Amino acid sequence: MKQVSGNLQEADVARHIGYVPMKDGTRIAYISYHPESGSYPTVLLYDPYAASASPFNLAKPFLEGGYAFVGANFPATGCSEGIIECWFDHKEGIYGAEVVEWIARQPWSDGNVGMVGNSSAGTVQFWVAAQRPPHLRALVASGVYDGYEDCYHAGGIPHLTNIAWSLNSEFVYQASGVEGRISAGDTECAAIRESERQVVRRSFNEEVRKRPLKDKWWDSISLAGDEVAGKVAVPTMLIASWQDAGAARESARIFSQLMPKVEHKKLVLMNGDHGIGGPGPKCYSLVDDERMRFLDRWVRSIENGIEQELPVTVYWEAREPDGDPKKSVAGWTTTHSAWPEPTVERRPYYLTADARISSNKPGASPNEGSRTYLYPAGAELYENNQQFAIQPYREGVLNYRTAAAASDLTVLGNPEVTLYLSIDNGDDADLEITLKDVDSDGNVLFLQSGLLRASLRAIDEGRTRADEVVHSFRKFEKLVPGDIYEIRMSLLAPIAHVVRQGHSLEFTIGAPNPIPRSGVASIPAGVPSINRVYHSETYPSKILLPVLPGAVAQAPPPEWGTQRAQPCRKETKFVPGGLPIR
Repeated sequence: MKQVSGNLQEADVARHIGYVPMKDGTRIAYISYHPESGSYPTVLLYDPYAASASPFNLAKPFLEGGYAFVGANFPATGCSEGIIECWFDHKEGIYGAEVVEWIARQPWSDGNVGMVGNSSAGTVQFWVAAQRPPHLRALVASGVYDGYEDCYHAGGIPHLTNIAWSLNSEFVYQASGVEGRISAGDTECAAIRESERQVVRRSFNEEVRKRPLKDKWWDSISLAGDEVAGKVAVPTMLIASWQDAGAARESARIFSQLMPKVEHKKLVLMNGDHGIGGPGPKCYSLVDDERMRFLDRWVRSIENGIEQELPVTVYWEAREPDGDPKKSVAGWTTTHSAWPEPTVERRPYYLTADARISSNKPGASPNEGSRTYLYPAGAELYENNQQFAIQPYREGVLNYRTAAAASDLTVLGNPEVTLYLSIDNGDDADLEITLKDVDSDGNVLFLQSGLLRASLRAIDEGRTRADEVVHSFRKFEKLVPGDIYEIRMSLLAPIAHVVRQGHSLEFTIGAPNPIPRSGVASIPAGVPSINRVYHSETYPSKILLPVLPGAVAQAPPPEWGTQRAQPCRKETKFVPGGLPIR
């Protein structure tokens, strides 16, 4: 194996566009980049979009790092042949494993293959690894999702932006590499696209919309099980950002619970959005560095000591100066022996009838009582600063705030929320909750959200852990007006955040909004109603915060607007919200 020099140009490497034959005769479209001579460990990007037309710039960092690069498309996507029942067909894993073994037989390969990729290209790695291809050495997966909880917001609420994604993915995104391949000389793609060699029998979008409850079909396409993630046996790195909510939650679950056969595993967490994991121009340089170190150790066999490090890395307050992800920096970094962090203390903070968040247990006034809001009139938008600046309709939300912190309060993990709720009309309600940091000047920073359809409040006790309440989503249990229901839920993902001295936490209860925004858009269930949240000794609505004892901020707070997916706004005063009804 030779080390390739830096500042590589496309003319310096061999590029080939072709088709990998599968055992059943199906052919998978691929593109490869490698030096003209020598054999190299290989990085594989396998996805349903444009991987088989990957541009040189995407492959370049890996080529300069001493690897060959292959991009390939799932069956029945792009220019790949394939007859599949629906997206998430198990053939994706079977064929991916065959592509790994084909790579290992090529003269430019030294027989060692690692996989990289974000979102669909991250999730599929587990399906491929479950097939145990002998030459697969490592996975580096980011943006990993569970099928049902992605499509239904992890709260049983239909995901409108997911409908748009699924249609675009089937008819636009997955074809985005076709033109590039054809213009580069692929003479077969056009015929494949119009033939019976590329068939998807059922629309994924239609399957999703007719399955609002988690059933056997959803179970069959989930990677979070013994037959998929549980079969992975190669070193695995999972990368996720807190505000890429489903991915952070799923990555933590897989790392902690579902890879018993993996000796060398790594979990890397930070704030950001779905695009931080790459590879590509939107990926944080922090992630680029982590990914390459892991590949170097387990695919190139470079002794860089990564196996001696603690398995969990948290980047705190990651930001991108000048909006450039390749300049990304973190305020500070911590490492941990396990996830969730074993020393975390789960401290209860109670919601009160006078709109406070207090560490005191409810009992005497003013904690006794309840608050009401108009449903579904209030929602908080948080895709960007422009949306976040539009504060929710005050009568449609309930806001609560802590007193200013006397010292730094460090939160690491997933807060659990318990609400005691009643409605006065209809038979259902959707809850969207948000958690924010507010400084002494009224600057408000979005931290995290949570979602749950109240009729799907039943808890899966077997999967619920100290760090996360998991719901079963197997049946609807409709609400009766006037009855009080206990609603237990976690936020959509863990967080790592320091509430600095003088800052407060603000918690908001409202409803989802159908305006598309990052990861969230839905038409609320039920009908217009006056919803009531209770605060008393009998009905103690509360937040359970995972607090890291003694930990304090190790850097000044980032400049406003430099943290991706964490919008901010200015407020002149605290607005409790709600209706004037007691």
